[in-house]
Amino acid sequence: MTLHRTTMNLDLTSIFMMNRKSAKYMEEKIEAGAQTYGRIINIASSYGMVGNTAIPTIAYHASKGAVVNFTRAAADELAPKGITVNAICPGYFYTELTTETLNTDYFQEFARRTVPMQRYGHSGELNSAAIFLGAEESSYVTGQILAVDGGYTCV
Repeated sequence: MTLHRTTMNLDLTSIFMMNRKSAKYMEEKIEAGAQTYGRIINIASSYGMVGNTAIPTIAYHASKGAVVNFTRAAADELAPKGITVNAICPGYFYTELTTETLNTDYFQEFARRTVPMQRYGHSGELNSAAIFLGAEESSYVTGQILAVDGGYTCV
């Protein structure tokens, strides 16, 4: 399997399949009276909203852009059933997979030039977005794309 196909499967097809299975489960629980609402929170990327000049990642951009629009379509389809669907679009975050790359001189300079906060995200900084979107009180929030990216997508 090619790298591009693997990327599309991991970053888009898996989201599609999990949304479908989760929505079916939530619908059954709501219909049975076991719960009153459902929340689906997809993880896309700031690259699903804008391009980049750092590295060539066309399959990643395409898959994350598709997740953004899939989220909107799923929100429309599932809203009448009491299920909200939203997406979080993280920017650059330090993780096990990215720390080595983000700590290079090239990417440190890239952050200073392209991220208004002039840094990358740290562990825990996505938590409040997920808590907000998952809350019962967020029942009127659906189809939204929440960038948590230090301002990367605002410029």
